[in-house]
Amino acid sequence: MPLIQTCVVEDPLHGLVIVHTDIERGWVEVAGDGFPAVHLRRSEDAEVSRYVPIGTRDPAHLTLTVDGTPAALSPGRGRFTRGSFRVDAVVDGVDYRFRPSDEDGSRLSRDGQRLGELMLEPETVELMAVWAPGAAVQPRDAAIGYALATAFGTGAESTLTMLIHTLTGAPYG
Repeated sequence: MPLIQTCVVEDPLHGLVIVHTDIERGWVEVAGDGFPAVHLRRSEDAEVSRYVPIGTRDPAHLTLTVDGTPAALSPGRGRFTRGSFRVDAVVDGVDYRFRPSDEDGSRLSRDGQRLGELMLEPETVELMAVWAPGAAVQPRDAAIGYALATAFGTGAESTLTMLIHTLTGAPYG
């Protein structure tokens, strides 16, 4: 039986956002009053990694739709630098970048403009967003950010910390 989790987020600008996830089957759905439906899915034949909430960073095995319209998704490899954990999406000609900013949070930008920071507590699937003052964050921006945060997690350790863990054999995280 699939493990479906539901998280209700009180977005500071737009009200309640509902995020449904099925870790086993690899999908995330975001919805709410005034929010577009955002669906991010992993294909059934993807090689699943336990280190990625959605199970893969391989764009060939991921699909993203926003209100039924397909979007381009390009996750980084997620290796040794924070920047490698970034996820780029193009939705109706608008470029989104979701990139770790520290160990806990990730920054969402639209066409190069910083929109804010998102944080995810993976064990409880609790999400939180802190939107940048004056950033004009639209419901679509927020919904895409919540989907990316849920599917790929937020934050990443620094390169130095990762190197120390690699050299000492200490576990990451």
